[in-house]
Amino acid sequence: MPVKTIATILTQAETCRPVFDAAAAIAGEHGAHVIGLHGEVIDPPPVLSPLDLPDSSVISSLYDAAAEKTNAIRKVFEDCGARSGVSYEWRPFKGSTGAANAGVIDSVRAADLVIAPQPQAGMVSEHDTVLFEGGRPVLFIPWIDKEFKAFKRVLIAWDGSRGATRSVFDALPLLEKATDIEIFSVQPKEREGQPGDMLSAEIAASLSRHGLNVTTRSQAKEGLPISAVLENRCSDFSADLMIMGAYGTSRIMERIFGGVTHVLLESMTVPVLMSR
Repeated sequence: MPVKTIATILTQAETCRPVFDAAAAIAGEHGAHVIGLHGEVIDPPPVLSPLDLPDSSVISSLYDAAAEKTNAIRKVFEDCGARSGVSYEWRPFKGSTGAANAGVIDSVRAADLVIAPQPQAGMVSEHDTVLFEGGRPVLFIPWIDKEFKAFKRVLIAWDGSRGATRSVFDALPLLEKATDIEIFSVQPKEREGQPGDMLSAEIAASLSRHGLNVTTRSQAKEGLPISAVLENRCSDFSADLMIMGAYGTSRIMERIFGGVTHVLLESMTVPVLMSR
């Protein structure tokens, strides 16, 4: 099934262009409509005046700053849209944390694909609401991307989990023009007497039936974190895209111990598609 609706999560004017470029390239291939989503959260701090009333000047400055930021993002988005030749629309939301996020999530749930920038430094959980509540695959574009590159070489981080399975099948529309797809497993585990490599073989056979060129590869951790093994393989394989499941463990555990999702979102060097 082709991608027909793409929701882009726009958080900063500086990262808007590479996100839109990715959306426009995919939209051009599939005849899709691109929606620019920006949720501006305005939660006034509990600052009180000597008269024990809310400080109106503080509240006013917050709203002014929010409007300025939203307008800057809108300007970049609409400029990109006008030059792209694809169908697009701008859809902003503002208000308290819950109100702004609710509007974004409602739009995300009606999309085939979500595209978001790599989370800001030190804010890996920035897009957690979209990942956990949106129910749609999210394609993250790294900060270092200056020009969108077609997904010709794709690395699938495969562990046989529910998240990895969803990611693979959610990504099928993006895999149609890939020339090389590698299903890569790190120290695969046996399941009910079935060798770990057999799990990769099963998903490889399934993808091959879609007419995709698929190979499999497994590797031991060799004392390295799984995230490092995946990053090294991405580099060695010259991957244009990595596909993986998101948050195999809880968000809290990831933040404390540095799980694979958490680490890769901080250090990603290629676009990463995640589902949960």
